[in-house]
This record gives sequence, structure tokens and C-alpha cells, in this order.
Amino acid sequence: MCRRLLHHLAILLLAAIALPASGRTPQQPNIVLIMADDLGYGSLGSYGGREIKTPHLDRLAAGGMRFTDFHSNGAMCSPTRAALLTGRYPQRCAWVPDEELSPVFRDQRKANMKQRWAWGVATEELTLPDLLGQAGYRTALIGKWHLGYDIAFHPMRHGFDEFRGFLGGSVDYHTHVANYGLKQLDWWKGKAIENETGYTTDLLTRYATEFIARNKQRPFFLYLTHAAPHDPWQGRESRDKKPAAETYKEMIRILDESVGKIIDALHENGLENNSLLIFTSDNGGAPPEGVAANGRLKGRKGSLFEGGHRVPMIASWPGVLAAGSMNHETVMSMDFLPTFAALAGAKIPEGHVIDGIDLMPLFKGGPKLRERNLHWLFGDSWAVRKRPWKLMGNAKRATRLVNLENDLEETTNLLEQEPERVAEMLDLQLRWIKSVGSE
Repeated sequence: MCRRLLHHLAILLLAAIALPASGRTPQQPNIVLIMADDLGYGSLGSYGGREIKTPHLDRLAAGGMRFTDFHSNGAMCSPTRAALLTGRYPQRCAWVPDEELSPVFRDQRKANMKQRWAWGVATEELTLPDLLGQAGYRTALIGKWHLGYDIAFHPMRHGFDEFRGFLGGSVDYHTHVANYGLKQLDWWKGKAIENETGYTTDLLTRYATEFIARNKQRPFFLYLTHAAPHDPWQGRESRDKKPAAETYKEMIRILDESVGKIIDALHENGLENNSLLIFTSDNGGAPPEGVAANGRLKGRKGSLFEGGHRVPMIASWPGVLAAGSMNHETVMSMDFLPTFAALAGAKIPEGHVIDGIDLMPLFKGGPKLRERNLHWLFGDSWAVRKRPWKLMGNAKRATRLVNLENDLEETTNLLEQEPERVAEMLDLQLRWIKSVGSE
């Protein structure tokens, strides 16, 4: 806790120097980040999808910037969320020691140590809402948390001013009872459980539009983390017994409607020209049989093939981002924190390690990013990216090398043809694993 306190004191001092006594500075836009849950790369029309109509998201892409090589930091929910909120590889994040968990959650975590982030990111971690809050922003998480089931690690103890939604991995879309863990009601208003009648996607959308209307006079950060299209596959009508594939498509159409309502809310409140709006997903799709959610990509959620972590990312800011533009730079979820901090004028404390980079130069059509290697680790499976080359492996052994520029479907294994490249990239990955404390 001392480390967290020192971080906050440093930020408070910087904020006191830089921020006016009230209101926003001209450089402080609103920031709205909408994250879908398990939405694949090929599920939107703007990304080549043909099975599902997504007119609102397609219009968002037509009016903004579409990223073709954006990646979640994990192939599952929690690691990506940890990276997004800390700007760090999730393997570097501090996680909650067993003794700080209540006994019921301590026992559950011992049974599932591979998903450590789901049991609580330590409160000593500096988070995005910490930074933005100290820069004068009102911050809200509306939707899924999944970074600590225990009340001790509730989102409002990680810097969020407001929380409406659920702490766990998924809920029934009608009853709001958790599908995993304790399987009890998991629907929160602030720090109290308070259920409400309605379909999960619709309720979260309403909470989000109300937050926008309430805070139009001050800068805000809205983190809207939808449940859809994560299972259970349920449409608006609780007794509808359509085939799973049809229900799944309906869930994405309703998600698309939600994005349209957020866009409308910004417009109706006169905020669209001073708001950065981003839409993305926490990992690749995990659809029912018969739906090509990840397009032509190999793999799906939980896999380190591209289908597990290459996801849609659309950014829109009228007058700032070129309409209809496309960006092919390789970027990740952890890049949001330094990007948003720079926009807000928030200062990251000196010496605090951030792995992400500021994307605003890309948003404004600037030069390419500096070269960097990117890494994934899920259990013993791993992947490392160096320009178009991607090496995959298990433990300390490389198993597959592909050139994504020529082979996005990852069909041709070049491991034997490129021994020197394999040796170089394997060394990069093993040194990175050691550097983040996951050896």
C-alpha cells in the first residue's frame, strides 16, 4: 500500500500544479472505451464479416480509424483487462497474495491458479482511473470487471468513481446470476449488490448514456465493458429457443445497437467533437458451432494463434482522426493507458514501468511507431512478435514460425527454414519472460 500511496501523492502534486481550480482544460477530451467480450476479428462488417449486420460499428469505422493489426494482451479476459488498466504486461502486474483474500475466494483461487488476475489485481498497482481521476476526470466502469471477485479489490478501490455491472467473468443476461465461481447474484450499484430487471446489454447501455448526460460539463472517462457476446448465449427474450448460432448473432446485433446509442448520446449532449471513442474486444471469438467469428484467422479464444488475440479496434474523434482511415501498425491493449494519460495531461510517476506506448501520433496520422517486440504468455504457451515474424512455443521450446505479412492464416511453419531467426526470437522471448518475473 505504501507504493500506491506514493504514486497517488506524486500524481496529486502534479495535478495541483497543472489543473485549473474547476472545469476542463482545452486539452482534455472525454474518453469513451467500449470493450466487447469474446468478439472475434471477423465479426464486424468493417472487418470483412458477412454473417452479421453491424451498421453502427461500420459507420463508426467509416468516420474514424480502423486498426488491422491490433491485439489483446491476452487470449483470455482477465490478462487483457489487467494490461489495459495498468499499461503493463499482465505478467508484470502485482497480484493479490492469498492472505489478503477472504477464505472462500482463497480456496477457489488455489483450485485455479492459472487465472490469477481474476482473483484480484493488487491495489498497489497504478491504474488508468487513478491517473485520470487525479487529472480531473470523472471515471466510471460500467459492465464486466473480472479483476477481483473479492470486495477488497472492487473497481472503486482501483480508482473508479462509479461502478455498475458485475465482478465476475459472466452473468446470466436476464437474472444477472454469476455463471462461474459462487453462482450467486452478481449485479452491483457502487459497492452494493442491487439487481434490476432487464437484459444485461440494454441495462449497461442505459447506465452508460445516463453517465454521459450527467457529466457533460466536465471531462470523463467511460469504460463500458459489455458482456456480449460471451456465453451464455441468450437473446433479449429469455424464453426464446433459437439455435445457439442465431442467438449469438443476435447478441452481436444488440451490441452494435448499443454502440449506436453511445454515439447518439455524445451527439445529443454536444460532446462528439471533444470525445475520443474507441471500440475493441478483450480477446478473440469463442462462438458456437457454425459461426466464423474470427474470419480467416487460425485459432480462437484461449489460443495464441492470431484468432485468439488479433481483434477489432476502431477509434473515432471527429476533426482529429481522419475519416475512413486505416492503420496497419501493431498495437496492443496496454497502449491505451499511456495514450489516455497523455490526452488528459496526467503524468506517470517517474520510475514507474509502463510497457505500452502513446498512440496519439498514429491517431493524428503521424510517423510509424518505433520498432518494438511484443510478447504473449498463457500458461506454458507463448508467442513473440518481431515485425511480421511471429514465433510460438511451449516452455523453452519453439514450435512454430510464421510470416504474418505473407501468411495471416498461419498455415506454413518456417521453423526449419529460418534457424537463425528462430534462435534470435526464442532468446528474446525467454529474456522477456525472465524480465517480467514469470520464469
